[in-house]
Amino acid sequence: MQKILFFDLDGTVLDTLPDIARSANYALDKLGFPTQTTEQVRAAIGHGIRNLLRDLMGCHDTQILEECREIFKTHYDLHKTDTTKPFDGILPLLQSLKSQGNILVLISNKYDVATKELARIFFGSLFDGVYGSRDDVAAKPDRQIFDLVCQEMGLDKEQVIYIGDSEVDCQFAANCGMKFIGVDWGFRTHAQLVDAGASVIASTPDELKELIDKI
Repeated sequence: MQKILFFDLDGTVLDTLPDIARSANYALDKLGFPTQTTEQVRAAIGHGIRNLLRDLMGCHDTQILEECREIFKTHYDLHKTDTTKPFDGILPLLQSLKSQGNILVLISNKYDVATKELARIFFGSLFDGVYGSRDDVAAKPDRQIFDLVCQEMGLDKEQVIYIGDSEVDCQFAANCGMKFIGVDWGFRTHAQLVDAGASVIASTPDELKELIDKI
């Protein structure tokens, strides 16, 4: 039976952490803020670039945050594929799921242009829909992006399975009434996913495929 599978991007299908960390630290340094370790960046990822920079800077000044965000985006647009790559086993997994006739959709809190470019570069046409963060649509874990995707693609909301790697993804799935499968190879540990409420967690793409097939 055809399944509708929504995937998170960062930490779920792509290992983007080093490139995000470098661009974040470039922006922080440009504005005179202390740079952060990769692990500090990892812990702050999940709510979009603006919130990531706010947490790393410890700054709530809207003007400074927007300036930092623009510096980040300019740098990241040039360097977003320096080290970024699909996690081992992800590409064969997606190819297998696609060959079975499943609908694959990518939903990310990364800004829309970068999300679409990364999806095209690394996954070609494997995803039937690719949606990044937009200023006119509330980001995950708000369900607005979920409702928009289902409406635009004509999808049955009751049949969607969501795959992600963070507490944001877990909450997003709960807010939207989606079945959720967590993956612990990304930006959060197995224990953190359990604490966030995930009850089904895969540790490898092969395990994820088995779990999807059982649903």
